[in-house]
Amino acid sequence: MRSFREALWLPGWSEQSTWGYDEQMDTYFAQLWRDGDRNDEPTVWISGCDPIASGLQLATQIASATEVHMRSTLRAMLCDPGVTEAL
Repeated sequence: MRSFREALWLPGWSEQSTWGYDEQMDTYFAQLWRDGDRNDEPTVWISGCDPIASGLQLATQIASATEVHMRSTLRAMLCDPGVTEAL
């Protein structure tokens, strides 16, 4: 699989939050900034020494780390903000 990075439209988390796949590291990842957080570094950075093998596994880790329901997490990974609001 090729590397990619996508926006993560998760409620309560900044628009600069992203998720994706790193081909070199062979793992999925997420970088999350809580709304209002002004730090350069993400509030939550999910990546692994133990590679994250699937988008679903990553979604589970994001939901756990952010305390956002799994359904909302999956929507955030798959949708743009306008679509997410409509779901």
